[in-house]
Amino acid sequence: MRRRAFLTQAALGGAALAASGCRSRRRRPPNILLCISDDQSYPHAGAYGAAFVKTPAFDRVAREGVLFRNAFVSAPSCAPSRASLLTGQDFYRLREASMNHTVWPADLETYPEILAEAGYAIGYTGKGWGPGNWKASKRSTSPAGPAFNEFTLEPPGAHLSNLDYTRNFEAFLDQVPGGSPFCFWVGFSEPHRPFEAGIGTRYGARLEDVRVPGFLPDAEIVRSDLADYAFEIEYYDGHLARILAALEMAGELDRTIVVLTGDNGMAFPRAKATLYEAGIHVPLAIRWGERVQAGRVVDDLVSLIDLAPTFLEAAGLPLPPSVTGRSLLRLLEAGGSGRIDPSRDAIVAGLERHFPGSRPRGAGYPMRAIRTHEYLYIRNLTPQRSPSGDRPGPAWPPDDPTGGFGDIDGGPSKTFLWENRDRYPELARRAFSRRPAEELYRVTEDPDNLRNLAADPAHQETRRTLARRLDEYLERTTDPRATGKGELFDRITERFPSLGSKS
Repeated sequence: MRRRAFLTQAALGGAALAASGCRSRRRRPPNILLCISDDQSYPHAGAYGAAFVKTPAFDRVAREGVLFRNAFVSAPSCAPSRASLLTGQDFYRLREASMNHTVWPADLETYPEILAEAGYAIGYTGKGWGPGNWKASKRSTSPAGPAFNEFTLEPPGAHLSNLDYTRNFEAFLDQVPGGSPFCFWVGFSEPHRPFEAGIGTRYGARLEDVRVPGFLPDAEIVRSDLADYAFEIEYYDGHLARILAALEMAGELDRTIVVLTGDNGMAFPRAKATLYEAGIHVPLAIRWGERVQAGRVVDDLVSLIDLAPTFLEAAGLPLPPSVTGRSLLRLLEAGGSGRIDPSRDAIVAGLERHFPGSRPRGAGYPMRAIRTHEYLYIRNLTPQRSPSGDRPGPAWPPDDPTGGFGDIDGGPSKTFLWENRDRYPELARRAFSRRPAEELYRVTEDPDNLRNLAADPAHQETRRTLARRLDEYLERTTDPRATGKGELFDRITERFPSLGSKS
């Protein structure tokens, strides 16, 4: 890893004092606790009004801090999303780390590493960066920091992690030097598939309370699948409550920036691994008792690439020139709710490949998107390919697509939709068929992205404007696809063509 001369611990404390306007000569830089779920879409938390998901710990952080209603990932896939969060960069700038099941480039700096060089104690438990191989770049620790995964427990059902996230966090706290700030990553494995079938109703979920999005069939098996997904969210929220209690018991809660979010959308058709709302729109709540007014709701469009510069600025550290995200401190410290910063009127997201092995030579399904307050514009760069995977045979995948086929995680809802595609032809077409080169959705009226307006004469000016804005951003941030160097991604997919561990 490239080494840089950063501030000493004493200088770090001085920088934080200056950044805070010398409000307290005893103030040290804030702790940073990031808790990230695995495959959770907005708005699936109680604070957002999701009646079938009970999340008292998430709701507490939202109530005592700031709830963001428009937070998005850079890529709706585990490894590139986490890499972009760790580096503060758009995913397509990260070379091999721009997709699942590859390696971590040795020269990519992460915010935990920068904080560690400045005197922070760092660590993580659960799922850090991945799926991928970070050891290939001669690293001694994960990009998220040293692992604290010693303590386990017996979970209440199948397919839940057996890690005791809280005890591992407490073990980390026990070895933090007195007076030192810390940075810790809690990577929940929930609600990643597979789910134990029926665990939601077994623990009291009522299927009539489940809200089925418009892109899925409203059938009992789908409602049950969504209830099982909700149970896994509730399970990790229980761990989160214990983590907050441990932080409070240590006397560190108010001096800690607590961030709760997810790495991409839920593992259902037309969600995870897509650029539709259910794939890129995620929960986000941030609490910082010392500096942030409680009870605010912010509607500005933000990206998870904004978190790394937020943490570094809060610590009084300079940002690496590679960072493309924008610090959220202004939003966090502002008063009031609603739209705070008029310049935060769009985010950009994209994807190269989710599952390797579903197309010849490991090829992906590259796409880019820009989301404004009113519209979502998507550009599919290889519309001749199937988003469900290219295999010999007819346009519909000839294989049984109920497992990890293509870019849609397997599960009961996917199986049901595939087996009943004649009964739900439009939903099946949207989930499994080829997509046009351009898509445009008015999210204010069509949050489930069911009506593509890209060819509508009444929306041509909007389409052209968004296409131009997307191009300008991609060129400015040096997306290889926009600068004539897209073969970079093709070489990576050819080097890593096989399917690895779960994504």
